[in-house]
Amino acid sequence: MTVSKQIHTDLLGMVSKHDYSYMMSDSHSVWESGMVYEKHIIAKIHALCAIHREDAEALYNEVKAVAGPDYTDYDKNGYGLKYRVIKGWFKPYIGE
Repeated sequence: MTVSKQIHTDLLGMVSKHDYSYMMSDSHSVWESGMVYEKHIIAKIHALCAIHREDAEALYNEVKAVAGPDYTDYDKNGYGLKYRVIKGWFKPYIGE
């Protein structure tokens, strides 16, 4: 398996396990753990998009699919928490 394929596989696994509501936790340790985990996800996205030049739009759509549906915390535009978090991860690589 190539390095980029391993990073890709690791990323999708992390995205599927991520607690997207960690920032709303009253527990500092949960919040801190979520922050660290999210930084690792962002580092993998950066490695794939900026270093290995993977198609960011395709990867973004794949990550959204793996993250699953978003049922809570919709903003005024109808976008849920997962959507906003994932969109933020890809902000340097894709347009609005």
